[in-house]
This record gives sequence, C-alpha cells and structure tokens, in this order.
Amino acid sequence: MIIGTAGHIDHGKTALVKALTGIDADRLAEEKRRGITIDLGFAYTDTAEGVFGFVDVPGHERFVHTMLSGATGIDAALLVVALDDGVMPQTQEHAAILDLLGIDRGVVALTKADIAADNIDAVTDEARELLAATGLHDAAIIPVSAHTGAGIEALTAALHALGP
Repeated sequence: MIIGTAGHIDHGKTALVKALTGIDADRLAEEKRRGITIDLGFAYTDTAEGVFGFVDVPGHERFVHTMLSGATGIDAALLVVALDDGVMPQTQEHAAILDLLGIDRGVVALTKADIAADNIDAVTDEARELLAATGLHDAAIIPVSAHTGAGIEALTAALHALGP
C-alpha cells in the first residue's frame, strides 16, 4: 500500500515517516539546511502485514504543486495535524486535494502529543469538522509523538486496518 502524507508545513510529516520507517525522507541538502521538505521523499517499511510505502510531500504553500504530484498515485492518506497549531491553511488545501483525488482511506495523526496533549480534544474536533464532507470523514484520529514514540504503535495499527 502506498500512503501519502498531507498537511501544513512544520506539522511533522517527515519526522512521522521516519518514526514509522526509520528512513529520513528528506534527502536534499537544501531540505536538511532549511529544515523543510521541498521535493517528494520516499520511504518504506516491511511489516508482517505487508509493505507500506510512504510518499512524503512538502507542506509549504509554494510547493502545493509538488504535493499534488505526489498524491496522485497514493492508495491512502496520512493527514498530519500538529496539536500545537491545529488545522492550518495547508491542512485545508491538502484535505481538499485528497478529496478531489477521491482518496477515501486514511488516518489522521495528531503530532506533537508530547508538547501539546491538552489540545487533543479541540484539534480532534477541528479535524473531524475539516473532513466531515470528504471521503476521509471516518478516518481514525491518533495522537502521536514522533520524538517519544508515543502513539506510533496505534498509528501503525490504524494504517494496517486500512487494508492492502
């Protein structure tokens, strides 16, 4: 299954892919220097349930065309929303693109649970409202921390539950 990340810049898409796969999908020197994803990144993990491939997309508004090119071939989405920010403009854009592409399988990861756990209920509500009229309206919402590993097992299980 190919899973594409989606979400606002600095919400932790690349860190989450690394926590799930052990692979840093940011490979360009400029990405490392600037600390943002500029081009599509790729990672995979081989699990007992099968191989999961990830397409890590940029979240910056100037790279929405790159996000779109990465999202066109995915089977499911991993929508990432940071608990310290909530739903932001690129979260909305990416969710709309996923819906236009007909992506109806996915999981929402609420990142930075280690620093903003108090916001879980409010951001969960924001994500549900954002996705209510989309194919992802029933997506599981999982609080996680890429830095501590909290919630990564639950996220992996939710991704496996999407099926092949």
